[in-house]
Amino acid sequence: MINRILLTGAAGKLGRRLRAPLSKLCTELVVSDLLPLQAEATNERAFVCDLSDTAAVGELLQGVDAVVHFAGYPREASWHTLVPANLLSTVNLWEQGVRAGVQRIVYASSNHVTGFHPTDRIIGLEDEVKADSRYGVTKAFTETLARFYYEKFGLQSLGIRIGRCEDSPTDERMFSTWIHPDDLNQIVRLGLTHPVAADLIYGVSRNSKGWWRNPAQPAVPYLPAHSADDYLLDPASPPGERYRYQGGHFATGEYGGDPERAARNSH
Repeated sequence: MINRILLTGAAGKLGRRLRAPLSKLCTELVVSDLLPLQAEATNERAFVCDLSDTAAVGELLQGVDAVVHFAGYPREASWHTLVPANLLSTVNLWEQGVRAGVQRIVYASSNHVTGFHPTDRIIGLEDEVKADSRYGVTKAFTETLARFYYEKFGLQSLGIRIGRCEDSPTDERMFSTWIHPDDLNQIVRLGLTHPVAADLIYGVSRNSKGWWRNPAQPAVPYLPAHSADDYLLDPASPPGERYRYQGGHFATGEYGGDPERAARNSH
């Protein structure tokens, strides 16, 4: 049993799914978000916190043993939006975490870190970073930041390159990228309870059409319990767009010039 866990982004789509399982792993669960929220479990305390505020983050982390970091801006945007939400907030969390004695951070990375790999390739953690968007760049930054803080200060971490987390796949791309909420919860739990260093894992269920391959011996012993193969698309739904790149519309948005440029530079 962990003494105190902090969950950031607790009012978000994924954060809301994590609250109940996390409350069972700790004596006290601290939940925070930019949006107002209320404690739900008897062992929860809720705070509104802007993670780009260094002093506020330092105060929030007092007495925290582990952090589950799911806050941030979750889609493509301007640097004006992404820098405070996804860069400054992350720097604050790791820097103040070291000062507060935090032992471990499990954080939401993204498949968009490698979204410019073409869809005719299966890739693993050993393949190069090919961010498909400004958003993807911020997640690649977080992965590098996490490794630096482990190697410099010993702050352990597990980054989850999350696909698309929904109750079921609802479009063609999701048959490659889908992760069931239970599978995501499993990875987060393992990241908190299993030995890690500055590790990464693809957050995806057991999908036969998947593009991402976790190592045969991953950082944590993740065994997905769900598969997109068990679902069928509604035949009445409109056909989905066929994407050249794994990042889907994140990759195609604003893309100019030679449509094969990013694919030729993929190795």
